[in-house]
Amino acid sequence: MSFTIVYGAFYEGKLKGFVSVEAEIFNDEHRYCDLSSIHVSEDMRNNGIGKQLFLIAKAWAKERGAHKLYISAHSAVESQAFYKAMGCVEAKVYLKAHVESLPFDCQLECPL
Repeated sequence: MSFTIVYGAFYEGKLKGFVSVEAEIFNDEHRYCDLSSIHVSEDMRNNGIGKQLFLIAKAWAKERGAHKLYISAHSAVESQAFYKAMGCVEAKVYLKAHVESLPFDCQLECPL
């Protein structure tokens, strides 16, 4: 059974950020878990929320037995700077479905 885990960040009762990770581990050699989304509201950026959500996603994936997070990341400068700061590098193996559906995204991985 496959599922997605979602964590939210709330401020004054309002959702201001979230991260989601797919539970399925793929690629036997690299043991990836797919970080399917991460977002922080524009008014709450640069407060460490994205970093905390990313760290929670990493910890959850590691507990599931993954070795790396796989990220199909938007090519925006801000997105790339965030992922680089989190220790992400170009993925060793590309997930075909992501490449086909979002050909301009950058395919990244982050060791756990």
